[in-house]
Amino acid sequence: MSGATLSGVLHRISRPTVLAPLTILCCLVVLVVVGGILAAGFAAPTNLLTLLSLSAFLGIAAIGETIVMLTGGIDLSIAWTITGASIVFTGVTQGDERRLWLGLAAALGMALAAGLVNGIGVAKLRISPIIMTLGMNNVMEGLTMIYSQGTPSGTATESIRTLATGRVGPLPIIVLVWIGLAVLVSLGLHGTRGGRYLYSVGENPTVSHLSGVDNDFVLIIAYAFCGLGAGITGILFTGFSTMSFLGMGDQFVLPAIAAVVLGGTSIFGGSGSYAGTFVGAAFLTVLTAVLAIVNIAVGYRSIIYGFVIIAAMLLYGLYSRTPE
Repeated sequence: MSGATLSGVLHRISRPTVLAPLTILCCLVVLVVVGGILAAGFAAPTNLLTLLSLSAFLGIAAIGETIVMLTGGIDLSIAWTITGASIVFTGVTQGDERRLWLGLAAALGMALAAGLVNGIGVAKLRISPIIMTLGMNNVMEGLTMIYSQGTPSGTATESIRTLATGRVGPLPIIVLVWIGLAVLVSLGLHGTRGGRYLYSVGENPTVSHLSGVDNDFVLIIAYAFCGLGAGITGILFTGFSTMSFLGMGDQFVLPAIAAVVLGGTSIFGGSGSYAGTFVGAAFLTVLTAVLAIVNIAVGYRSIIYGFVIIAAMLLYGLYSRTPE
């Protein structure tokens, strides 16, 4: 990729990508303070670590969504990819630690295959990402129902339960896992050639292609990573819930997309960061907890949730238009 192209990409991601998550971070601090006023102990370190633990599952699910959205796409199939990975994992292992690696291979292999099919459909067959991934979500639902016969069996293995709910001193292991993945993803996006290619494809596919980037390959890998991230989320969330169940991935789809948007990633691609998504996932989890404290009905929570996402889009547009 030419120096001019790379310079243009870095210029585009500089302002909204930094300012949007900083704004959400300030809002997160305000939410914590408000929660502390409304409920005694809300702002206590132990409770904040618990909320961060809950954020981790959403944040890990949003890793792949961030990567895909950087290319200008979206993945709506993570709902049943998460569910399918969980059900396959428990079905293979049946809670037996001796079958752990076999269960991991089966679950992650299935999730990776779903991502690859999505990528091929979007890149090679030129199917709209929304249509392709929505269709794949239905396919995954059908395959999961056939595999489980509508009744998932088995439980999480002890090691997965430890990963999801255990602690190292006062720190939840799942939070440490999330932070480790966040660092790896951020280094990959901003410090490798593959990361630069992702931004290039999202910024301007034509210029990217003329610069020597294999756009189709980048798209396929991006969707494959999204499928793999959904599979990891499904396995880890199985450890948290101790078992798999139908529809367990539904709760992650829109929040994962919202976390990416709140973190400053452009829905048109070419601009964003996982650091922003990290903050966005934490914000949404704390927001949900605060709304629960004030006993707002679920319907009103959805309305507030929607307005928050709209506000984030307006904020991103404002930062994009403001001269540097």
